[in-house]
Formats: sequence, C-alpha cells, structure tokens
Amino acid sequence: VIFLIFCITILSCEKNTTNFPQVNVNLNLFINNPEFFNLNSPGGWIYLNGGVGGILLYRQSLEQFIAYDRASPFNPNSDCQIEVNEDNITITEPCSESLFLITDGSVLQGPATQALIRYNTYYDGQNLTIFN
Repeated sequence: VIFLIFCITILSCEKNTTNFPQVNVNLNLFINNPEFFNLNSPGGWIYLNGGVGGILLYRQSLEQFIAYDRASPFNPNSDCQIEVNEDNITITEPCSESLFLITDGSVLQGPATQALIRYNTYYDGQNLTIFN
C-alpha cells in the first residue's frame, strides 16, 4: 500500500522542467551613462545584448532592476524575441502571441505557460550587475 501511494504521488507531481538553453551572463553597467537614460526612473526599460535572445532590463523601483531574457520561454530556439508593448506594462512574444506582465514576467495570455526567464541583478546605487 505504501509503495502504491508513493508511485501515485511521484506520477502525479507536475514536472517543472524547461528546455531553456543555459548561457553565461555577467554584465556590469554604470547606470549613470547617457546610454541608460531610459532607466533613470522606475518603469523605464532598455534592450541589451546578452543571454540567449538578448536581455530586457526593466527598472522596477529606484533600487531594483529586473533582467529578462528576450528569448521566448515558449520556444527558446526560435528567432522570436519578446517586445515591450506601447503600454509599457505588457510584453508580447510575437510568434506565439503570448503576453506577459513586465513587472514580474508572469504569463497573462498563452500558449506560453512559463514566466519569462530572469537573471539575477545587483545594484549598488551606481553600478548594476546582471548575472546567473
């Protein structure tokens, strides 16, 4: 009976696996540079090179940044890159037409079921490091 319960438990657990490619990310940015002007205030964002499909860097607050990989979590091997919509609140992956929220990368509309891939960030007040 215990073995049967164990088997049922293992088989019923949903696997949270991803086929997202693993790449090394280690970027250091001096946020006061003019090229990062759009990041001066919360809600600002820019696209950067790096990651699998590029990086979307979003300033969530004065002291916190979020870095998303621009490759699609639905199909990371496609050439589609996520794009910030004109409302500056949502992000679209144009090939699958999946929709995500910029503030946390969560899925608003599928077919994607996985949130955007995030990289770690560390901000000391002047320098921002994006890494994995």
